[in-house]
Amino acid sequence: MREYRQALQLRPDYAEAHYNLANALNAEHDRAAAIAEYREALRLSPDYVPAHNNLALALRASSDLAGAARELREAIRLQPDFPEAHFNLGDVLTDQGDLASAISEYHLALVIDPNDATAAANLGFALAKSGDLKHAILELRRAIELKPDDASAHLNLGNALADTGDFDAAIAEYRLALLLSPDDAAARDDLGLAFEENGDLTRAIREYRAAIQSQPGDAAAHHNLGRALEMTGDMADAAEQYRAASGLEPGNGRYRNDAARLAGASRK
Repeated sequence: MREYRQALQLRPDYAEAHYNLANALNAEHDRAAAIAEYREALRLSPDYVPAHNNLALALRASSDLAGAARELREAIRLQPDFPEAHFNLGDVLTDQGDLASAISEYHLALVIDPNDATAAANLGFALAKSGDLKHAILELRRAIELKPDDASAHLNLGNALADTGDFDAAIAEYRLALLLSPDDAAARDDLGLAFEENGDLTRAIREYRAAIQSQPGDAAAHHNLGRALEMTGDMADAAEQYRAASGLEPGNGRYRNDAARLAGASRK
C-alpha cells in the first residue's frame, strides 16, 4: 500500500495508482477509504471499467445495492462483453430480489464465458429461487461439471432436488457438499431434513446434532432436532431443543409455541 501512496505523492492525477490503492484498502476491509479512492480514479478516468466494477463490489459490501447496480451498468455500457460485470450485476439484482433481471445477467455472463462455473452456479440458485427447478438443476449440474469441488453448488443442487421431492438424490448431493465442507451446518441441517422426509429419523437426528455442534446458535437446527425427537417419543429432549430454539429466536412464534406445548415434559 505504501508504494501506491508514494506514487500518488509524485503523481496525484494517476488514476491507476488510486485504483490499486483502493484495491489494497478493500482487501483490508476499509470500505469507506476504498470507495473514496475508486471514485477518485473514476473522476480522473471516467471510462475506467475495472474501477466501476470494483467500486460496485465495495458498494455492495457496504449495502449500497442501488449504487452498486449503477456502477455495474456503467461498466457494461462501456464494455458490453465484460462477463464479470454481468455476473456481479446478477448478484446485486439477486440481493435486490429482482430474480428475472438477475437470471438475464447471469445468462449474458455465460454467453461471453461459457466456462464460468460460478456464474452457472449463481444462475442455478436464482432459477431455483424463482421456482424454475428444472432449469435450476440443469445449471447447477453444469456448474458442478465445470467445478466439481464447489460445495455450495452441491448444497444448492441438493436443495433443488429436495424441492422436487427427490430426497435420495438430494441426500447424495448434501453428502458431497459435506465431504468438501465438513463444518457446513446448513448442509448438515438440510441433510437431516432430507433424511426426515425419507422417514429415517435416526439419521436425521444424527445430522441435526452435528449441525448444532458446528453452529450452536442455529435455532432452526435445534427446532428440527426437537421435532424429530418428539416424533420418536422423546418428549423431554424434544422440549429441551424447543426451549433452545425459542431462546435463540424469541420472536419466532412457532418456536415459542412448541416450547410452551412441551413445557411440562420431564425426563423419565
